[in-house]
This record gives sequence, C-alpha cells and structure tokens, in this order.
Amino acid sequence: MKDIKVKYSLMVLSYLFLIFLIIISYVSIIPEDDVPILENTESLIKEQKDIFKNNENSVYEILEKKAKSIEEIIEKEIENKEQFNSTKNKDINKKFRIQVASFKEKKKSLDVSNKLMKEFSSEKNINFEVKKIVFKNNDIFFRVINDMKLSLAEAKELCKKILNKKYQCLIVMDT
Repeated sequence: MKDIKVKYSLMVLSYLFLIFLIIISYVSIIPEDDVPILENTESLIKEQKDIFKNNENSVYEILEKKAKSIEEIIEKEIENKEQFNSTKNKDINKKFRIQVASFKEKKKSLDVSNKLMKEFSSEKNINFEVKKIVFKNNDIFFRVINDMKLSLAEAKELCKKILNKKYQCLIVMDT
C-alpha cells in the first residue's frame, strides 16, 4: 500500500511539474503588450556603385576575348618599354634575341637547336645556341636562342621566318 501511495504521489508531482513548465514556456514565448520591440531601421546591406576603369590588362578585357596577335602584344610592350627608357636614356640602342624553346633537360634543348640549325642552314645569319638559366628558386632551364644580337626589325623578320616553319618564337631583350 505504501508503494502505491508513493507511485501516485510521484505521478501527480510529475504532472504538476509538467504543467508548471508549460506555463513558464508560454509566458516566455508569448510577449506582453508593454514589452518594447527592437527593430533595425537602417538597412544592413549598403549598395555601392562600381567605379570601373576598363584598362588594357584587366580581367574583363581577357574575358571579352579580344583577339590580339602575338606581334601586336610584343609591339605594344616594346613601345611601352621604349617610351619608358627613352625618357631615361636616349643614347642606349636596344638589342634583341629570338628564343625558340626552353627545357629543363639540356639534351632536349641541344636536339631542338641542332634541328633548327639543319632547317635554317641556308640562312647565314641564323645560328642557335643553348643558354643555361638559373632562377632564384634554383630551377635550371636551358633556352634555345639565336647567337647574334638583332635590332627590333631584324628580330621581327627572323621571328616571322621561324613561325613560317611552324616553330614557336619569342622576341626577348638581351641583358
């Protein structure tokens, strides 16, 4: 009998506790009329107008896929450098070389150099050599370049001949 009284009393207490919790949660969730409500009157996101300058080296220009030939890009870069250097030193005559390839293995560079020498054996002024280049991070490359310094006009002409033979060509300023 005693166990039944304890069971019933625990059951009644648990139900009373549950009702108490329900009332507390209702009061905490449902606000009263006199409770102030805080609202943000200013917008959280500020609109800013894009002040965009379309310059020649922007991402947008690349995305527009304006077709430029390698010659146009080279001429533009050379003109920019010439304008910069002409204000610095007007007496310096620039010299250029033609780079055809660059490999990490010397054997590949020598093979390409020999192949080019055979292709251009009829030309007297076209000789290619392999030049070792060491970068700051200790990467070593062997570049195939012509052995003579050329003017810009001569470099362009030689580059056109090389491009006609289906090789790649890059005009580089000799240092």
